[in-house]
Amino acid sequence: MIKTLLAQVKRLTIATGVYRPARWLARRLRPSTQRAHLEDVVFLRALLPSGSLCFDVGANIGEKSEAMLDAGCRVVAFEPNPRVLPELHARCAHRAGWTSVAAALGSGPAIATLHARVFHSQSSLSAEWDGAVAATYDVPVITLNAAIARYGMPAFCKIDVEGWELEVLKGLTQSMPLLSFEFHLDERGIAKTSACLARLAALGPAFVNLTPAESAHFHFTEWMPIDRFLTWFPGDLAQSLPGKRYGDIFVRHVAP
Repeated sequence: MIKTLLAQVKRLTIATGVYRPARWLARRLRPSTQRAHLEDVVFLRALLPSGSLCFDVGANIGEKSEAMLDAGCRVVAFEPNPRVLPELHARCAHRAGWTSVAAALGSGPAIATLHARVFHSQSSLSAEWDGAVAATYDVPVITLNAAIARYGMPAFCKIDVEGWELEVLKGLTQSMPLLSFEFHLDERGIAKTSACLARLAALGPAFVNLTPAESAHFHFTEWMPIDRFLTWFPGDLAQSLPGKRYGDIFVRHVAP
């Protein structure tokens, strides 16, 4: 009931043009949300020089896009879900250096079915992903290669596509300075993560680190060569990872 009411209030603020001041007030009333955002900004500033180009693949409502912008980066945000685009644009469209692309990424150019779920963060091109489906949409799909050809090579590419990560990486045939993708420590997630890492290892020498769920700090003090990480993964993460059993893998390719 409360979530439904909050969703209605959010839609009203977007429709009436008062979304940004309302969100500013909401953040002050919920300091934990503001603190998490600032931690993301500090984390990104330590990783990326000011002015860096970033890709936000699976931008959703724009939380990571906003952190990248506040860290001084330029952002191209890829999001195909029409149910979240109004909030994404209300949050970020007024910012200089932000570009929106209403498309998904995959292994090749296509029209694919997006499964928009009741909880928008679970929406995916994967029919097998968790969550109740609220609606389906036919959406355009482009590749990372095509995105790079159009917008340039990003210094960082964040991928959050709920089970579709390997398909996104199949559309990349060149090494990228830094990228991240979500991992899960269930049987399906471990197999998917290993396949993604093998795909990236084939693009050239690289090093790997990870961040625990919804955190802005690296789990390891030193980056691990990708071949060694592949052999080790998932290692002791089920015991050593704080909080929930998922997070983000970061892969940094060595410049040729």
